[in-house]
Amino acid sequence: MQLFPGYSEADATIFGEFINPRARAEPGYIVDFLGSRIRTTSVWKQARLLDGQLAGLPIPGDFHAEAIEWIGLLKAVRSAFGQYVAMELGAGFGPWSVAGGLAARLRGIQNIRLCAVEGDTEHFQFLQQHFADNRFDPREHALFQAAVGTTAGTAQWPVPDNLAATESWGCRPIHDSADQVRQQFGSTREVNVIPMRDLVMREVCWDLIHIDVQGDEVEICRSCIDEINARVRWIIVGTHSRKIDGDFLDLMWRSGWLLEHEKPAKFNFLQGTAALETMTVMDGTQVWRNPRLICAGEPLSSFSQEIVSETDELRLKSGETYALDITVRNTGTQSWHSGGETMTVAAGYRLLDSEGRMLPMEGERTQLNSSIVEPGQSESLKLRIAGPRQPGSYAIWVSMVQEGVNWFFDRNAKPLVLRVTVV
Repeated sequence: MQLFPGYSEADATIFGEFINPRARAEPGYIVDFLGSRIRTTSVWKQARLLDGQLAGLPIPGDFHAEAIEWIGLLKAVRSAFGQYVAMELGAGFGPWSVAGGLAARLRGIQNIRLCAVEGDTEHFQFLQQHFADNRFDPREHALFQAAVGTTAGTAQWPVPDNLAATESWGCRPIHDSADQVRQQFGSTREVNVIPMRDLVMREVCWDLIHIDVQGDEVEICRSCIDEINARVRWIIVGTHSRKIDGDFLDLMWRSGWLLEHEKPAKFNFLQGTAALETMTVMDGTQVWRNPRLICAGEPLSSFSQEIVSETDELRLKSGETYALDITVRNTGTQSWHSGGETMTVAAGYRLLDSEGRMLPMEGERTQLNSSIVEPGQSESLKLRIAGPRQPGSYAIWVSMVQEGVNWFFDRNAKPLVLRVTVV
């Protein structure tokens, strides 16, 4: 039996970087690990059973999303530098806008600009309240009660009959009289449609756009893919059929984006249904990163390496320096930048004593030969290793390091391990 979560154990360690120690349970709310306060009056009946609880880490998921979606959000926040700018389309009560903003606050980011678009009138009120409940003044952010489309105009929005707003999620604008959504709902109301391009052009650079518009994801992104390529760093998209899974993969792959995570929609085949979306029993998720907008001087979100050497054991004299031949390969999804003033990537090493305790000293850095090492590329380096003053048995962990950010092995990348005897 295969279990496919869409992420690895190493990916899940990112949650540890964002746990809010001040988060406390509170009556009338579900409080998550970030400290996000979610009113139980804004969620569905089953979720209201969590009233007054402090939720644990969303592994493999929580009441509204799987871990893959959370990991994508936190990666986008972790790669933000100096500011956090994000947009949520099909926002509902705004869980991803607020969660991203709170995660950015936990990292000390003060300049936070959020945009959220929601077509349903009652859900839009939940959205405004959720912002206010978490100290994001709705007047200071761009919140729109509207639908998202390829062109400006108006559309009919379904109004569920005899169903509370907290139980009616997953609506979208009705495209024509034959639309299967119209057949499910008796009433409609008119709603404005904002072109996707206009939304993208509101900011020079978006750290994240989260898209969950119940079937129109491919069309709205295709309508302004050039602007998305130039301005958006991360995209998380909820997919609502296997066809949308494939079409969105094709669009983003052809546009040069890198797929960080994905989990396809789950469906039950039913002959004679009106649309593929009606077969879907669980939405899929895709997390995409734009390699064009990861630049020198920014923290990495992908720490992956392969380091090899023909040498696996050293015998050194105390204080002696040895030049170790190594080959390093960028197995991640982001470029390594070298030679800059800040956050450059270099090779280095750490020493462990005979009991496996890491010593405080850090070895000399070896700079990359190239200014940029792209994913999949390798370089041969000579790493200068200085023998400790104290004789004995040691281990050396050879690893890449992004200065001022992290050693790669601290982010679960496998180091090259050598045995060392100092005489």
